[in-house]
Amino acid sequence: MFISVKRHEREKQELVAAGSRLTDAILKGSPQGLFLLDAKDKILPQVSASLTTLFRRQDFTNVSFEKLIGPLVTAKTLAIARAVITRLLDPAGLGAADPPNPLQDVEVRLVNSDGSSEAAHYSFEFNAVDLPDEPRSWLVRVTNITARVQQHRELEDLRAHKQIQGEILRSVMQAGAARFGAFLQRTDAAMKTINGVLKKPAREADAFRNKIEETVDEVDRVRRDAAALKLTGFEAAARLLEDSLQELRSRGGALSGGDFLPLAVKLDQLYGQFALLRSLSAQAAPSVETDPDLPDARMTENGTQIIEAPKFLAEMAQRAAAPKAHRMAQAGSLDSTLTSLTELVASEQKKTVVLECTGLQLVPQRYQAAIKNVAIQLIRNAVMHGVESPAERSRAGKPAHGTLHLEFKANPDQTFELHFQDDGAGLNPDQVRATAVSRGLLSEEAAARLRDRQAIKLIFKSGYTTLTSSHGETPHGTGMSLVRRYVHEAGGKIALATLLGHETRFKVTLPALASVDANDSPSAQVA
Repeated sequence: MFISVKRHEREKQELVAAGSRLTDAILKGSPQGLFLLDAKDKILPQVSASLTTLFRRQDFTNVSFEKLIGPLVTAKTLAIARAVITRLLDPAGLGAADPPNPLQDVEVRLVNSDGSSEAAHYSFEFNAVDLPDEPRSWLVRVTNITARVQQHRELEDLRAHKQIQGEILRSVMQAGAARFGAFLQRTDAAMKTINGVLKKPAREADAFRNKIEETVDEVDRVRRDAAALKLTGFEAAARLLEDSLQELRSRGGALSGGDFLPLAVKLDQLYGQFALLRSLSAQAAPSVETDPDLPDARMTENGTQIIEAPKFLAEMAQRAAAPKAHRMAQAGSLDSTLTSLTELVASEQKKTVVLECTGLQLVPQRYQAAIKNVAIQLIRNAVMHGVESPAERSRAGKPAHGTLHLEFKANPDQTFELHFQDDGAGLNPDQVRATAVSRGLLSEEAAARLRDRQAIKLIFKSGYTTLTSSHGETPHGTGMSLVRRYVHEAGGKIALATLLGHETRFKVTLPALASVDANDSPSAQVA
C-alpha cells in the first residue's frame, strides 16, 4: 500500500499542529515558569504564562538569565547564578557529571505595583534539550517553593522545641528536684541582676564598660550551671548572649545605648528557655525525690512536693508616676522582652515611659517573629522620637511619664491586627517634609505637592531620620523602613494616623493563616 505525497505532507502538518497545540496548552496551564535558554545565554521567545507572574514582567525575548534574576536577588546569589550559567554553557562540560545545583532555593525580592516589595523562594532546575540549530540549549523550570520553605522552617522549629523539652525533663529526673530547684533559684537571681544592670542609666564610656563586665559575670555563671546539668539548649542560649557581650567588650572606642539594643533578642531567647525550665520542673516534680526544706516548695495532700516556679523579675523600674499598677509579664514572654526594651531605651533617653501590652499571647507561631520585630522598632521609635521629655510633657499639660499601648487581636474574618499608640508629640507634616527634603529623599517641589496624609508616610522611606546625633550613634534612618519591610514580608498592611501634640497610632493588618498557607500574596502597602 502506497501513501501519496500529499497525504504524507498532510499528516505531517497535522502532527506539527497537534504538537503546537500541546505546547501552547502546557505553556498556558503550567504553574511552573518554563523557558528555553540558548547557547548565548538568551531566553527564546516561547515562555510559560506563569513566568510573567513569577517575575512581574511581560517581555522575556533575548533577556539573559542574569538580567532575569539580577534585580531580584542579592549580589552573592547573582554571582552564584553567573557561575552556574557559565558552567552549563561551557562546551568543555559536555558529557560531564552534573554538579549539585546551588539554585534549588533562591530567595527573591519581588516589587509590587505600589512600589512595596515582598520576599519569595524560587527553585531553578536546568535540563539539557536538543533543538534544531541550537548546539547547547537548556529547559529551565522555575517553581515557587515559598510555602514549602515556610513549612519546613516551622517543622524544624517544632522539632527543636520537642528536643529541648525532652532534654529538660531528663535533666530534672537525673539531677533530682532539690538540685534542680536550687538551680532555678540561682538562675532567677542572676536574671534579676542581669535585668537590673542593663536597665541602669549610663552616659560615660566607663559606665557602659562596667555594665558589660557585670552582665558577663552573671551570664557566665548561668551558662556554667546549665552545663553542669547538661541543659544544652539553655546553655546555648546563655552562650549566645555571652558571645554578644564579649563582642561588645572587645570593641574599641566609645559605646552607646544603641550598642546594647541587639542584646534584647538574645535576652528573649534566654528568658524563653528559663520559662520552659520552670514550667516543666513542676510537671516532673511528682515523680522525683524532693527536699522538704527547699524554699518555695509546698506539699500536696499525699506528701508529694511541687516546686513553685520562682518569681522572675519580680520588680521592674519604679513607676510611681504611672496612673495605675501594671501586671508583671511572664518571664520569657514577648511582653517581658518589650517591657525591658522600653525601660532600657527610656533610661538612655532620660525619659519615663510605660508600656501596656494586650493580647500578645494570641500571636500565631507564623507571625511571632514579624510581630516581635515590628514591635521592637515601633517602641524604639516612639521612645526616642515620639514621647517628649518630662519637662516638655509638663509644659504641655501631660503626665511626666509617657504611655505606649500595644494590642494584638484576632478578627472575626480570621485576619489579625496589631495596634500601637503613643501619647507623644505626634507628627508635624511640615517638619516631615522638610526632613525628607534635607535628606535628599525628594525635591522641595515634590514635597510641597504632598497632602498632609501623604507627607507623614515619608517616615517609612529608607534613609528618613530626624537624628543628627544620639549619644555617639550614627544616624541611620532604618527604623520605620524596617517596620514596613517586616509587615510586607508577612503579607500585611500598615496604616498610620497622628494628632499633632497628642498621639501617633499605627495599625498593622495581617492576612488569615489560611490565605498564607494557600500561598496567596496580598498586596502589602502603607495605608
